[in-house]
Amino acid sequence: MRVAIIGAGAMGKWLVNFAQQNLGQVTIADIDVDKAKKVAKEAGVKAAETCEEAVAKANVAIIAVPIAKTPEVVKSLAKEMRAGALLMDVASAKSDVVDMMKGLDPDLELELVSIHPLFGPGATTLEGKDFAAVLVKPGKRYAQFKKSLTKLGASITEMEAEEHDKVMAISQCLTHFVLLSYLSAVKSTKEMKLAEKLRTPMFKALLDLAKAVLAGNPDLYGEMQVMNKYAQLTRCVLMEACRSLDVAFTARDAKATREVFDKALALWGQPEAQAEYKRLYERFEGEEKT
Repeated sequence: MRVAIIGAGAMGKWLVNFAQQNLGQVTIADIDVDKAKKVAKEAGVKAAETCEEAVAKANVAIIAVPIAKTPEVVKSLAKEMRAGALLMDVASAKSDVVDMMKGLDPDLELELVSIHPLFGPGATTLEGKDFAAVLVKPGKRYAQFKKSLTKLGASITEMEAEEHDKVMAISQCLTHFVLLSYLSAVKSTKEMKLAEKLRTPMFKALLDLAKAVLAGNPDLYGEMQVMNKYAQLTRCVLMEACRSLDVAFTARDAKATREVFDKALALWGQPEAQAEYKRLYERFEGEEKT
């Protein structure tokens, strides 16, 4: 299988290594040719001078560029690909790129699938990892690709673009918004250094998650919020929840937490809560010993 990776960013680099190990011959391309050549040299693969050159002979092309640019890159490169090839992207928001795929000339005879690896370039294995996939025009190439993922222990959930974006507004956008807001709040707290010394298990777990965000791409985190049309709604829901709790606590209503507990426990149950509490302390105490 000949695979073209378009985009030499962090996820593009990860895809190059994954494809080289599991799919076949790999070529990488980027509008920044020097960047593509650097990634190619590090991975031991070929770098094309142009993105068009990279996809022209590929059986599979995977687009890994900024979310806002993905639809136009898909449109421009689709006409350069051979009939029967599989064109995919890895954008975190699907509505726009899937609409673009659906509007492509059917005479191109391409397989079209929009995938989303639900992890970052720090992943060292696909065991236990999740993928979302929006099937626009799947075929035998996609079936082969899917088989490769499942053999490595990954799980693929096939869904519609709208459903994907609604779910990602919760699992990605809301999560990142909480952590980014937390970082903004704690960075200006004078007692932060002392708090890190006098830490509780929950404080440490949340702070560690927030710090992990800083290893990522700030532009990508921003794009996720802007390009997912459902993200604003989830942010508004969170802000209203924060406001309601703040009003209650300001009014010295300490029992406001009970309603939060009751609704959350109705969703997850006490056994799951206790199991997570136990795992929290196991991680905390395990780190203390190292």
